Amino acid sequence: MYRVIGIDPGSKSWDFFGLENKEIILDASVPSNELIEEPSKALTIIKSVEDIDLIVAPSGFGLPLKKVSNMNEEDIFLALLKFDKKEKNKLIGLGEILRLIKAERIPAIIIPGVKHLPTIPRYRKINKIDMGTADKLCTAVTGIRDQVERLNINPKHTNFIMVEIGYGFTSVLAIENGQVIDGIGGSNIMGFRACGSLDGELACLIKKINKKDIYRGGLSFIAGHTDLTLKEIISLAEKDSQTKLAFNAYISELIKAIYAISSSYSNKNNISEIILAGRSSELQYIKEIIYNRLNELFPVKLMQSYGVISKHAAQGAAFIANGLLGGEFEPIINNMKIKEAKGSILDDIYIPFDKHNY
Repeated sequence: MYRVIGIDPGSKSWDFFGLENKEIILDASVPSNELIEEPSKALTIIKSVEDIDLIVAPSGFGLPLKKVSNMNEEDIFLALLKFDKKEKNKLIGLGEILRLIKAERIPAIIIPGVKHLPTIPRYRKINKIDMGTADKLCTAVTGIRDQVERLNINPKHTNFIMVEIGYGFTSVLAIENGQVIDGIGGSNIMGFRACGSLDGELACLIKKINKKDIYRGGLSFIAGHTDLTLKEIISLAEKDSQTKLAFNAYISELIKAIYAISSSYSNKNNISEIILAGRSSELQYIKEIIYNRLNELFPVKLMQSYGVISKHAAQGAAFIANGLLGGEFEPIINNMKIKEAKGSILDDIYIPFDKHNY
């Protein structure tokens, strides 16, 4: 009997999902700004469940598997990639929560990000950092469980493109034979709030780019309505030309990313479906657009949710914890080679930058 908790540090909310084997013992969500102001709230939620065997802690860009109790400040930096100490954003809250978990000696681990996985060829990692943060890896685990149970197949036979549409970021991952083989992270695709990849010439004109710049410039900023939800933006796009322009740009980037990552499979015929994840993917209009544009190539499905409140990433984090302990999800986790993750998120970068400016 394993009691585990998975945590997803989202842009809008932090989600907590706990299991005792397959029985749900925790399913909660807290606005991210509340945890920034009062990080101890996360510990209150964690401690509401007694006798926890393992927690998958919020891992940011991730590390090869490491106990939080063994983390040092360099590890926290590599997980968060926080260069400027004066820059105040949600990453400060994440770092403080990791320090609190360590101080309380809670049994918790940091898990890898997509780039750390040995299932991705090294040549795909060159000059890449954000191929998918650790929470995107967690969402992929939930998608694999979905296919295993829905199609009654072995984890090694799961094949799909995962599209996670979140509040801030959108990510696309390629899963072949139950393993992540490529990923396009949220800072490389236009999101609801995030700008996505920056044109090189534009980056030169901006000159100094900060973390805060990554969180803006996307759909809601182009539309000029950063206070609206995606659902409200969709409604407005029907009558406002600027909002329609923003939405068309957003969908165009998403479709191109899906087509691009389909080229990473050893055989495109292996792709059985596109699985949509993230709360925004549940919007009927989004589902219909992706379905209409891509259904002739791949069936489009909505990822199964195993909780009522928490998002797919928190659920997948709990499945990882369970699998690492030898529980029901061990076959999925072993096949993904999460235990064999290695290296640094800063490996294979051939563009000079100041690694010590943090």
